Amino acid sequence: MVDDASSLNGSMVLARFLARAGLGSRRACEKLIGSGDITVNGTVVTTPATRVIPGTDDVRYRGQSLCLQRAVYYLLHKPAGYTCSASDPNADRLAIDLIAPLDDVRIYSIGRLDRDSEGLLLFTSDGDLAHALTHPSFEVPRTYLVDVTVPVSDTAIEKLQTGIVDRNETLRALSVERVEAPEGIWRLRLVLVTGRNREIRRMMARLRYEVARLRRIAYGPIELGNFNPGYSRGLTDSEVAALKEAVT
Repeated sequence: MVDDASSLNGSMVLARFLARAGLGSRRACEKLIGSGDITVNGTVVTTPATRVIPGTDDVRYRGQSLCLQRAVYYLLHKPAGYTCSASDPNADRLAIDLIAPLDDVRIYSIGRLDRDSEGLLLFTSDGDLAHALTHPSFEVPRTYLVDVTVPVSDTAIEKLQTGIVDRNETLRALSVERVEAPEGIWRLRLVLVTGRNREIRRMMARLRYEVARLRRIAYGPIELGNFNPGYSRGLTDSEVAALKEAVT
């Protein structure tokens, strides 16, 4: 993970400042800058590479003053039926609401799980780390358990790994294996290194398999463990270090 804070009078790139101020990942912050909602010292700025000096320059989002936040990291076992995006107007239950309120810090999810999926979801105020963990160039593995109600053929498993075209995208798993499951359930363990929208469900649908249950059980070095849905906790220092190591 590249640190672009420089020795230029302690300045940093605006997109990175916004990410560390809790507005979202670097990619999301670059879009915010392009929208014209960010001002620096009273002037609208639309260039993500603009440099600002924390504590000196007056940076605002829609008039709200911003400052660097402390970095926090959380793990949540997201239950099915909860939405990751806090901006979804149709969401009746938000995953973020399952984490104890943090009055002084804005947090957001690292990647997403769709409403019907469950499992490991990471939250942070660290926009730099969130950006790196979701960027395809780092190929951070995400591990899932996929349940279906009919046997999965060897041909289907091969196609999941060689690639399936859907909506002009080639979707593929890094690895696929059958794992033990209760009677009447056929379970696959899939490892992906991308985070495309509903990627597994789209692949399975193209192969004419209906997903009965989809759980993420690991994101990079962080594993879900045997916690009940709805459980959340802060990451340990060693877990945070392992995440950073995964994108170094």
